[in-house]
Amino acid sequence: MTDNEYSKTRKAAADALIYWAKTGMRQFTMRDAVKDYLEASGANRPSIGGEETILAHRKIAANRLAIDCIYALSKDELSKVDRELEGIVSNLPRQGYGIKM
Repeated sequence: MTDNEYSKTRKAAADALIYWAKTGMRQFTMRDAVKDYLEASGANRPSIGGEETILAHRKIAANRLAIDCIYALSKDELSKVDRELEGIVSNLPRQGYGIKM
């Protein structure tokens, strides 16, 4: 993935989060955009640290998205985004990462 494609994926996820936080609509679209961003960022790649490392990488990537949303959201909307990102981050993908749930 090129830097331009990665940037577009990150912007799409942030825009989807902002829209959802402000309107309450398109939650599933927002979740898909965030999951696409987590995949594009490399946060889902298995590593030596196992599940804990993947969770840490996903949290870091989610924090980046929250930072991208700060300019457009109120305090309450940002709290809503933070709670939603926590839920998405903690729901690890099961696709061949050797993660047992």
